[in-house]
This record gives sequence, C-alpha cells and structure tokens, in this order.
Amino acid sequence: MKVSMFLPLASLALGSVIEQRACAGNNCNRAVTGTREGLLPLASRSADCSSFQATTVTAIARTVTVTSFVAPEPTDDGCATPAKRAVQPRQVTVIPSAIPTYASACNDAAAYASACNCFGIPPTTTTVRAPRVSVTVTAVATNCPQIAIDAVPSCAYECFADLIPSYGCGGLDDLPCQCANFEAIGIEVTPCVVEACSHADVEAIFPAAAMGCDCYTASLPTPTA
Repeated sequence: MKVSMFLPLASLALGSVIEQRACAGNNCNRAVTGTREGLLPLASRSADCSSFQATTVTAIARTVTVTSFVAPEPTDDGCATPAKRAVQPRQVTVIPSAIPTYASACNDAAAYASACNCFGIPPTTTTVRAPRVSVTVTAVATNCPQIAIDAVPSCAYECFADLIPSYGCGGLDDLPCQCANFEAIGIEVTPCVVEACSHADVEAIFPAAAMGCDCYTASLPTPTA
C-alpha cells in the first residue's frame, strides 16, 4: 500500500521539479505545464499545444490547361484571340493563433508557443498537396501542325521522327497520318520517350499530341448533308 501511494506522489514531485527547472519564472509556463490542482489535465493541455504548434501549408495547386478547339470561321484571318491567362492559386499557410483561456497569463502567441516548447512540444509543419486545377481555353483550329510540334517536349522529337515513317507519315507535321495511327504510334514510341525524356516530359507528351489531333479534327470541314 505504501509503495502504491508513493508512486503517484513521486510522479507529482518529479513533474514539479521539471516545471521548476525548465519552465519556472512566469505564470504562463505554469498555466501550460504546471501540475498543481485546479489545472486541466496534462493530456488536455498537451493536445492544445500540439494543435497550436502545428502549421499547415497547402501547396500551390497544379494547373492543367485544356485547350478546346473550334473550327475557323470562313472570314477568320487565322489569328486566334489569345485566351486570358488563368490566375494561379497561391500557397496558403494556416498558422493557429488562438490561445486557450486557461493560458491567459501568456501575453501573446510567442509566449504561449515558448511554454509549449518547454512542455516538449516543438512547432511542426505539415504540407498538404493541393488538388489539380483544370482550366479550359478555347482556340481557333489553325496552324495545327505547328501547335502540335510546339506542345510536344523536344526530347521526344527524335523518337517520333524515327518511328512515324514506318506508318507512312511524311514528318512531324503530318497530322492526318499521325492522328489516324495515334494509338499504335503512342504504344510503339513509349519505350523511346521514357528513355529520352524526364518523367514530367513523358507525362506531357501524349496530352500534347492528343491536343494536336484535336486541333486537326476541329479544322476539318463540316460534312454537308
């Protein structure tokens, strides 16, 4: 019985010593880390500190631009109206600033954070990946071969140039041939572009090629009844 009574008393005494050694000198520290009667449980105050010390950073959203092509009007001079540039989302940082009421002795956020540090709870930062944002722009389907060539990363040019003659295509600007064999060319060219290009470029190649074919398809005359 004496041993069982001694352990809680020893724990309380040890907490008091820690408070005196590491966090003594002001009422702010005592309110946050103290062990005297009348204070909230240590676990509750520890959880409050953990929440306060946590900073959440939401990374800049990755914007993917999707181009929708429309057929040129008969009087179109071939110049598409430039699309407005999408406003890029900015990085958002959320820093907790609410001090618990029981820590009113802490004059400001810095004092409360210092007491939490004394409690053994340092600041932490968590970065949250933002969702992908898609932006759709409309463009007139003119000069499609050059649009396709400009959109495809240059690291893939040689891969396509070496492959497409086997499909009867005259060159990188031969969209009718390439688009007619789009899937087959895509499958066969993949090993080459994976070796020649970075991961980011590989991810961009096929959407860029598909955009060129979308442009070519939109530029075709509308069938008449």
